[in-house]
Amino acid sequence: MKHFSIFLLLLLLTSLSLAAEGPSPKANYVDLRLGAVQIENKTQPLALLSYERILGESYLIGLSAQYIRIQAEKDENRFGFARSAEISVATATLSLGYQFAIGNDWKPYIRLLGGGGQLTGFGRGVDLWQYGIGFGTRYFMTESIYLNLELSGSRYQFREDNKIYTDAPQLNLGIGYHF
Repeated sequence: MKHFSIFLLLLLLTSLSLAAEGPSPKANYVDLRLGAVQIENKTQPLALLSYERILGESYLIGLSAQYIRIQAEKDENRFGFARSAEISVATATLSLGYQFAIGNDWKPYIRLLGGGGQLTGFGRGVDLWQYGIGFGTRYFMTESIYLNLELSGSRYQFREDNKIYTDAPQLNLGIGYHF
């Protein structure tokens, strides 16, 4: 809950500081995406909520919250957590990106992301870092409603012991609102 509160505070502060730049019609994106992430050769479900703001014509700055539920078998070792069937990763990230202007319906983009969160399971939690790169596109069905498809790669790394990490490709699809 602490990380979610920090995420909401950052989102509010970013919105207020960006709003000070002056009104810009339709300069915001809000996405809800579902997808899959591959962790240690197993596909796991993920959910992601993100907010991005367009700066200038093509640059993006955003915040996102991501939740991954790792479905481990009993006695299976995942991230050093043994004998737990309930392991999850929750992260909040800041992203910087560039949106290519190739038309009105398609808006491809690239973004770099970084942030932190917590891996929980078996009655304990471990803080971790997340950083990566994503490539995606938005397809506008109407002026404000769009589908979002993104392929990204992230590294999840323990804060205390940075030698423990995993690289995780992700594919997600969602719907968004442009305002």
